[in-house]
Amino acid sequence: MEKVQHMTRSAIRRASTIEVNPQAKQNLQKLFVNFCLILICLLLIYIIVLLL
Repeated sequence: MEKVQHMTRSAIRRASTIEVNPQAKQNLQKLFVNFCLILICLLLIYIIVLLL
């Protein structure tokens, strides 16, 4: 039980340090947006190929 509490505490600490760094957060958001755009493009290409 104590180990679980320690793990959650360290995870929360890690999350809060990530919150503090806005640059890293911005980079993550950009990465996520780019990833979504690529996925959508691939999906569109796939649908077009299926229709043709």
